[in-house]
Amino acid sequence: MEKADRENPCLIHCITNPISINQTANAVLALGAKPIMAEHPLEVEEITKTASALLLNIGNISDVRMASMKISLKVANSKNIPVVLDAVGCACSALRKNFVSELFSEGKFAVIKGNYSEILAIGNDAYKDIGVDAKTGINEDDVKRAILKISSDTNAIVLATGKVDFIGFDGSVTEVSGGSEMLSSVTGTGCILGAVIATYLARENTLNSVVEACKFFKQCGEAAARNNAGNGTFIVNLIDALADRKITFDPTMYFITDSTIYEEDEFLSRVKAALDGGVTMVQLREKNKSTSEYIDLAKKVHALTSEYNVPLIIDDRVDVMLASGSEGVHVGAEDMPVKTARKIIGNNKILGATAKTVEAATKAYEDGADYLGVGAIYPTTTKVKTILTSTETLDAITKAVPIPVNAIGGLNSTNLGVLKGIDIAGICAVSAIMKADDPKRAAEELTDAFAELRRCQ
Repeated sequence: MEKADRENPCLIHCITNPISINQTANAVLALGAKPIMAEHPLEVEEITKTASALLLNIGNISDVRMASMKISLKVANSKNIPVVLDAVGCACSALRKNFVSELFSEGKFAVIKGNYSEILAIGNDAYKDIGVDAKTGINEDDVKRAILKISSDTNAIVLATGKVDFIGFDGSVTEVSGGSEMLSSVTGTGCILGAVIATYLARENTLNSVVEACKFFKQCGEAAARNNAGNGTFIVNLIDALADRKITFDPTMYFITDSTIYEEDEFLSRVKAALDGGVTMVQLREKNKSTSEYIDLAKKVHALTSEYNVPLIIDDRVDVMLASGSEGVHVGAEDMPVKTARKIIGNNKILGATAKTVEAATKAYEDGADYLGVGAIYPTTTKVKTILTSTETLDAITKAVPIPVNAIGGLNSTNLGVLKGIDIAGICAVSAIMKADDPKRAAEELTDAFAELRRCQ
């Protein structure tokens, strides 16, 4: 969300439970919108008419809120205001489950949200659980089937939250991983996510808004948990992280450039082809250019990546990142310390780091890194000196830190099998795309190969 949102804040009407009402309001404020928590049946019609989004949260439900929700739902539908339903506790309470059914019969929703148990309860009349938290051991395929059934029945986007968020609409399910276990240790974080989604929908009522809201929230959870935060510190950090509005990113197909063997026009053409092929992040790596040359090229590459809404990461040089307006910087083991880089670039830029040991990975995470590059997995020709990293070390690093970990070093569409069973977030590629006869096709083949690797995990 842009800074201008704070200059013209939209109103988010939240009818929610008193357990999380303060945190929910603060989350909306942190995102640059205005919350109003009105719940009296005699005023909600007037207030909902002025809102840009409506959140209905059935936690700690009462007769008054039930009546108000029905009134506000009808008003929102008549004004085409997006409505988010957070079905808190419907797996453990017949009252709440029946009320959700009543709401479905009386109006429509942009998003229906719940944890795995709550979504299963909505999709299956016989399903029951205890308490408002999802039980462990739930089959994810069952959750996905319930999501698609509910979405088909209601024509709404359906979100099931958990270690992996599943977002279903129009017959397909999108997965969002990441986050921190601390999100389940503090009450109200799920309710906060409902408010975050409503605020995103107020700006743009699309499926992508829901996906981006979930990605952003998980990243905020990761940031809030750093430095061994306790429960009280974590919730304060979480609101702070929401206010920082860090750029969301998808590390699945991370493309690192090499301009040394191309004229500038050919180089830029290859970057554009890779973007056409679906790369999700681009890192500009220039070891031999002067500062002014590096900045000039960064601005040209950033103009391309911006067209595709793909973040541009600058290798090594914080000054070039700041001067070019790029979205982030990546620092190696021998570059600027991660903690120093974070202080300079602030909290709303992406910061990547290289790690070759569990100890280095843990320190980089604690010092503020948003993702890690780990390798080289295979020998590579992009650097004079290559130090290989074992897949055992890569696996240990993915288990040691809660931020995305990407494998790097000599990877191509034919040799990813060595990474099977390792929970990496994505792969980094240089030569496999940069030196390919057809960079677009090479990027597509790498993306398909990594998707197949994930399916086989």
